[in-house]
Amino acid sequence: EATTTQLPLNYTASVDVDYKATGDYDCSAQPDDLMVFSCVCLAIALCGLAGNGRVLWLLGFHVKKKPFTIYVLNLAVADFCLLLLFALILLSFLTLVVFCLFEFLTFFVAFVTALEFLCHFFDLSSLGLLAAISTERCASVL
Repeated sequence: EATTTQLPLNYTASVDVDYKATGDYDCSAQPDDLMVFSCVCLAIALCGLAGNGRVLWLLGFHVKKKPFTIYVLNLAVADFCLLLLFALILLSFLTLVVFCLFEFLTFFVAFVTALEFLCHFFDLSSLGLLAAISTERCASVL
């Protein structure tokens, strides 16, 4: 008579699957909607980089420095850096998926983790500058 309450644990299999060894992983099986969404986000980020670059060029070199233009110049710098970081993250993701470089997945995770702090920094500095601009404009009206 067999008992099922005392089963040994030495017959468990490892969950970690090595796709290179088995050859079962298909790179073309990536979801197309994620790729399209990444490409659209990258296009928007590149357009934003061009627009903020134009603002930086105009306010940095061609407009007389006033307190309000300095605020807008600093805001454009923060937004430009944030969009540049987003574009780098999206390009690295698209490179990872399109060229099927999944052996660099640990590097990609470390890269995104390192850029996460900078993204938060530039995002919060941009929001702080918007609050400062709004406060100064409201105070000037009063």
